[in-house]
Amino acid sequence: TSISLWTVVAAVQAVERSVDAHAARLLSLEQRAVSTEKKHLDCEKMVVEFGNQLESKLAVLGTLIQEFGQLQRRLENMENLLKNRNLWILRLPPGGEVPKVPLEGDTACVSLLQRENLEEWQRELCENLLGGRNECLIPLDQVISRPELLSQLQREAPCNGDEVASREVPAEPSA
Repeated sequence: TSISLWTVVAAVQAVERSVDAHAARLLSLEQRAVSTEKKHLDCEKMVVEFGNQLESKLAVLGTLIQEFGQLQRRLENMENLLKNRNLWILRLPPGGEVPKVPLEGDTACVSLLQRENLEEWQRELCENLLGGRNECLIPLDQVISRPELLSQLQREAPCNGDEVASREVPAEPSA
């Protein structure tokens, strides 16, 4: 049985072509695998980055929820003050000076002693408003019922309770 040389050469060439085709296909698959691995690593990095951003946003959200709760309690307190007509406004001294003499007289100014008689949340509100300063709080209904007191506050004039009490409040506003 003799096989011709040309038959062997043809068979070897056919095997070489098949090996070349498989090598090309293998190379293509290898390139696709490398590309896919790179995309996978990029996705993992993005997931980690997204997780970090999500953690920071969750922390901010937690802080916002906590502040919302505090604001909601303050709003409820203010609503209660309005319902009870027990709303106080801060009397700021002119030019940011700290008053040397406590305000007295008929203005119903809330002193430190009077603050002790307030409910806990009202004392907390006063402490938050005043920040430990010796300033005066004036009831909002006093300011509304006494226009001269409001104009004094707007002009940042010193608040003298005796002077305000001695003035007569007109029954009808003048035109």
